[in-house]
Amino acid sequence: MSKKNNKGKKGKNTKPEKNTFSPKALVIGIVFAVLVIGGVTAAVIIHNNMPESVDNTSWVSVSAKNASTDEPVELSEVYNVYYSNFQGHLEFKDDNKLELWLSTGDPSDGTHTGTYTTEDDEIKVKFDDETEKTYKIERSGRMIKDIIVDYYDYKVTFEREKAANND
Repeated sequence: MSKKNNKGKKGKNTKPEKNTFSPKALVIGIVFAVLVIGGVTAAVIIHNNMPESVDNTSWVSVSAKNASTDEPVELSEVYNVYYSNFQGHLEFKDDNKLELWLSTGDPSDGTHTGTYTTEDDEIKVKFDDETEKTYKIERSGRMIKDIIVDYYDYKVTFEREKAANND
């Protein structure tokens, strides 16, 4: 009788496979998941707590005060007009440019243009004629409530322009 050589023949492995589960791999997976969840949570919290920006916003003047006495004055006094429903307009664009219209008549006659940067609750403005001004941002939480513009002897308060209702 000859011996059978089983070398090179593929047959069923009669040994059960070992479980390759490693507690170390589980710990690494859990740590990775916690880090990812923590990073996403931190990003959401930071984003939700960022103060609102003035970029791409439009504002209209709603009130004014005498700069030296803080006494309220009519906007008609500020703009030197005979009617009190005149509203100035302030627009911040996303390319750090702004337009400020504080005169009666054609907007092209009284529009001031320039650039702006924001730092904390101040807007640093540099007009095209090289005049520099600082406007104050008033907030309610992280949202911008008002922008205060010094205009000659007055502090003019601007509120966000309401979107037109096209119903």
